[in-house]
Amino acid sequence: MAPILYMLPPCPPVRAVLMTAKELGLELELRKCNILNKEQYTEEYLKMNPSHTIPTLDDDGFYIFESAAIMGYLVGKYGKNDSLYPREFKKRALVDQLLHFSTQSFATFVTISRPIILAAAKKESITEDNKNRLLGNVEVLEKILGLENKFVGGDNLTIADFSFVAWVSSLNVMYPITEDRFPNVIRWWKRMEKLPSYQENNEGLTQYKGIWAARE
Repeated sequence: MAPILYMLPPCPPVRAVLMTAKELGLELELRKCNILNKEQYTEEYLKMNPSHTIPTLDDDGFYIFESAAIMGYLVGKYGKNDSLYPREFKKRALVDQLLHFSTQSFATFVTISRPIILAAAKKESITEDNKNRLLGNVEVLEKILGLENKFVGGDNLTIADFSFVAWVSSLNVMYPITEDRFPNVIRWWKRMEKLPSYQENNEGLTQYKGIWAARE
């Protein structure tokens, strides 16, 4: 029985999990949970995920939420090796560090973009300070990547790359991430786009763009 993923494709953390599964060659049973319609507050869903977020994974009755935890779990259980999430404690600590930063950055992105997505505020309501907060996180990513790093953790692809590229590509819909300001990010992003697993991000990102455009 394939693990079940409760999801909504436009959601960046969902896309990160989908990219991970694709990279692992793992088939997931996808079940939509439309958070815009508050489907995450049903009694059944709250039993699986009391924090009422997406994604949520149901692996034969074992429930887990938070995308970083789901990605690590999938690699640990279904990966042929540990390259996406190393077992060696220093390498894993580096990936965990990156995942924590990515999660915090995404939380900032959600706080600022959610009122617009829910049509409770207009795009013009985003202050210059909030714009600087969002792009400031990209500036940190720019420094993390450096001139030599192929991926966020060095030369090897990890689940941290999926986490970052999901929200960075979404932020780009709000504010263009330009090569003149973020050359390392653009170089890394282009490398990510060449991966077959990136298609999982592209499909949800197209839907996200549609939602954002509808809020004009």
